[in-house]
Amino acid sequence: MADIVLHTDVLSPYGWAARLVAAEKGVSWRLKPVNVALPAHWKLHPFGKMPVLEHHGVVVYETLAIVHYIDRAFPGPALQPSGALAQAEMLQWISIVNGYMFPVMNGLLKERTSAMWRAEGPDEEVLASFEGPLELQVQYIDRAVAERDFLVDGEISLADSFLLPHLHFVSATPEGAQALERAPAAQAWLERMRERPSFAATTPFGG
Repeated sequence: MADIVLHTDVLSPYGWAARLVAAEKGVSWRLKPVNVALPAHWKLHPFGKMPVLEHHGVVVYETLAIVHYIDRAFPGPALQPSGALAQAEMLQWISIVNGYMFPVMNGLLKERTSAMWRAEGPDEEVLASFEGPLELQVQYIDRAVAERDFLVDGEISLADSFLLPHLHFVSATPEGAQALERAPAAQAWLERMRERPSFAATTPFGG
């Protein structure tokens, strides 16, 4: 029997982040696909979003709260630093991923994927609008991991699990691949994360 149930879509980057944290902790999970339009899901999340965690009658929603719960409720390696400054840096990274990187990386990915179903192809102006912000963000990541293996204090933390799905997905676009070519340290971080057992155990594409 799984330790937790995660209500999410397999391709959701935030559902993936929750699975990554569970895998790093050694927590087993069962993924329950959701239809966010159904009233049953709105009973779990008051705004109809995903993921949602269930654990022995406990319901937790919002990804940061979910991964914090997984890290604190189960044994295994700590994924949050103990020092005040490092803790603040971790939360800063998560805020940056959620507030700045997700809209750019997900927006670019959506334009590329939706264009596959349009006869006229991608909107080049929309794609171009993402290039500058994406370059800025990838270079920011590159500087952060130029001299350490992970985003915070040289140790893996919740922040790495938040960033990985977004950077992995956007790396499949021409714009993402080109930005990473100019950011060797960010590319190396991405490869390190892909080599972890948690990636193989959780990737939507089977490793």
